[in-house]
Amino acid sequence: MGGSATWRSIHSRLTAVVIPFAVLASALLFDACGPLDRPYYNRDVGGYLQPDPSMSPTTQVPAELGSADGSLDDRLRRVAESYLGVPYRFGGQSRSGMDCSGFIRQVFEEVHGLRLPHNSASIYRMGKPVSKADLKPGDLVFFRNLGFIDHGGIYMGQNFFIHAASSVGVAYSALNAPYFGEHYAGARRLALPGSAPSADEP
Repeated sequence: MGGSATWRSIHSRLTAVVIPFAVLASALLFDACGPLDRPYYNRDVGGYLQPDPSMSPTTQVPAELGSADGSLDDRLRRVAESYLGVPYRFGGQSRSGMDCSGFIRQVFEEVHGLRLPHNSASIYRMGKPVSKADLKPGDLVFFRNLGFIDHGGIYMGQNFFIHAASSVGVAYSALNAPYFGEHYAGARRLALPGSAPSADEP
């Protein structure tokens, strides 16, 4: 009897730890790298809404961005856009599939020769913070879910950023899209090799 009671006690304690951890891990894994393109619950209307197509990730270049101008920002944009449509793959960093941090890492390595961590939370701790009002093309934008930084992308101007989304792969999204507006965590500007510090930096 004693052994059975001890086993039930151990089983109960393990269940109390393992199940919440599994739920959290599943939520982080399946919601990592942006939202799925699926109906979402809206408290104001008391029901589910279909995402506005104009606010959903798209593999098309937004018309608001106009044409490239030949600058360094343009080179970053051309490299980033060359990956549009590449499928999402957790842990990936190639044209066969990539996740959000793998995408950022690949683009910055190609354009700047900069090797970044393959982890959004780690990249978020790099560089200097930038307010949303001061965002410039090439800044990195990050999003938080369940208290964790779980997604990032590269700001391209006109309120758009490019990223590897779990729903469609590498795509453009608007910063004010429902999911991204609600989960926005902040932005970082990285110190790039050979770049001069801006006027507000020491």
